[in-house]
Order: sequence, then structure tokens, then C-alpha cells
Amino acid sequence: MKDTIVQEVRDARAALASDFNGDLGKFFTWAKAHAAAERRAKHPLPTDPARKNQQPTTPVKHIRRKAAKLPAK
Repeated sequence: MKDTIVQEVRDARAALASDFNGDLGKFFTWAKAHAAAERRAKHPLPTDPARKNQQPTTPVKHIRRKAAKLPAK
């Protein structure tokens, strides 16, 4: 029985190993720098530098609620 999730993880691991030529030191240096940049940015950063930001290009519009009027004293 072939599990698709296990195969997907193996493929991802092989792709990651090929990106860093099998050097774990380079990978951990990149991972630490990426995690620090995410903390500074306060939002998740893309993990693949070749891909651009995949978030929608239109900004989210926030709706401000009307303030309740307080009775006069």
C-alpha cells in the first residue's frame, strides 16, 4: 500500500536537499534567518524565493463600526 502523504513528504525532503546540496549546515542557517525575518515582519514570509507573494493584490478593507452615542449628562 502506497501512502500519498508519505510520498509527498519524501518528495519535499528530496527537493529541499537538492536546494541546499545536502548540506544541513546551510539549511539550518537559512531556516534560522528565515524564522528571524518572519518574527520581524510579523507575518509569514514565502518559503520559496522564486515565487512572489501569493496573497491577493487587493488590500482588505476594514469597516469601522459607528460609535454609540452616550446620553448627555
